[in-house]
Amino acid sequence: MNWRVSDNLSYKFVALGVAVILWMSMLGRKDTTLNKDFRLEVLLGSNLEMTTQIPQVVTVEVAGPRVALKKLNQLNPVFTLDLTSAQPGRQVVQLSREGLNLPIGAKVLSISPDSFTVQIRQARPAEEK
Repeated sequence: MNWRVSDNLSYKFVALGVAVILWMSMLGRKDTTLNKDFRLEVLLGSNLEMTTQIPQVVTVEVAGPRVALKKLNQLNPVFTLDLTSAQPGRQVVQLSREGLNLPIGAKVLSISPDSFTVQIRQARPAEEK
């Protein structure tokens, strides 16, 4: 079987043109940014309770492709903070990306507030009647 470069030359030029157009469209693509409010949900151990007020809403600035940000707008906006292994006392809690369930391609640019102070104590046992 003889194969020559000139075989199906028109198809090869069309394929090259499509590849160049796709490459240029991806090269010129810019990520979009979005500010989204998330409800803060704190997970505590069963024998712990918080005695201070914490923010109810966390604002997150996210960047990424439009498709990822569109998916983010459709999700239930919950920022989960796991304090199940926290010890009683006053603590400064740092918020990070781990508390978010983001679509692939989305990047966290900022979280506001990024930290807050919380007072945790042993839960008081319920009085028996």
